Amino acid sequence: MDGRVKILRYTLCIALGLVLGGVFGLVIWRFTPICPNVDLIDLVGVPTLATTTAPIYFAGIDTPEQSSIRLVFVGDIMLDRNVKERMRIAKDLAYPFRKLPAGWFNSFDYAVANLEGALTDKRRAPEKSIDFQFDPAVAPILKTQGIDAFSQANNHALDQGNPGYADSVRRLREAGFLVFGHQVQDDAISLATTTVQGRRLAFLGFNTTDNPIDRDAASQSITLAKQQADTVIVYMHWGTEYRDKPDASSVELAHWFIDNGVDIVIGGHPHWAQGFSTYKGKPIVWSLGNFVFDQDWSAQTRQGLAVEIEIGDRIVVKPIPLQIDASQPRIVEGEERAKRLEALSKISDATLAKQIRDGVVAWPQYGTDPTP
Repeated sequence: MDGRVKILRYTLCIALGLVLGGVFGLVIWRFTPICPNVDLIDLVGVPTLATTTAPIYFAGIDTPEQSSIRLVFVGDIMLDRNVKERMRIAKDLAYPFRKLPAGWFNSFDYAVANLEGALTDKRRAPEKSIDFQFDPAVAPILKTQGIDAFSQANNHALDQGNPGYADSVRRLREAGFLVFGHQVQDDAISLATTTVQGRRLAFLGFNTTDNPIDRDAASQSITLAKQQADTVIVYMHWGTEYRDKPDASSVELAHWFIDNGVDIVIGGHPHWAQGFSTYKGKPIVWSLGNFVFDQDWSAQTRQGLAVEIEIGDRIVVKPIPLQIDASQPRIVEGEERAKRLEALSKISDATLAKQIRDGVVAWPQYGTDPTP
């Protein structure tokens, strides 16, 4: 049959099928004499389509699993005392976050912070000279900001007693947060896991500021974490306040964590930012300092640090210097950022100094130290 005639009859068949519609159109296609029983490749000028077993991805329908994920860690968030008063005066529960770029936390795949106290509805015993209690009304504000997980492993988690701690964990979880850690317990309560873009993460929170770590319990928690996750991250509360370098005891403990299989160690509590180290090819961030606080009396307590951590075939840590004015952190840019990175490089391992000044420290593979 002439190819042009086939095309004409094929076109008429399609038109008729569209008019009659549905199943009846298919019947017409197969049995009406004007529709030739031909394959598409029989038509003049239509090339044969090659078959392939390779998957085809369409934006918004099926996308391949990301090769890496981006996390952000920030330091201590304290929402009582002068911070609470500043929120009251501003009539704005989101006051502490107003100087951050809009959607900043949400620009990462996952965001983690230390909540320096209990989110609970009333003050309870024991009474302390420094006693933190956070209004539960801030929970949805924290969620709206884009924070995903909180450590409660710090020396203020039990400020409102065990009932206050339990209430805080319950309220945070009901608000949609992952919560991990305790002030004095180092067993399974220290551990929480999640999956981000197909990568399994385990977070462990421990506090040694007012009690020694129970290494037997912590070791069991680490073992459990390794069984459940691809990457194990410890978020520590440790060290001596108002210092820019870690104590010898913190160094020994960080090495112990890594010897026992932890992949990344991040610290807080000193209220000052401290430097970076590497041990057996694993990163250690000694202290992030403050994030939301009211310690306005010194430059160091107003100079916080966030870190972006990219996890894939390698680990990449990017320092993000912060300036905290009247309990509002902002991201430092330009010359001010360069000065802060220079200062950070001087209190870090010498082998990491250049990369810190450049703003990117990369561990090529798990267990491989960066090249200076």
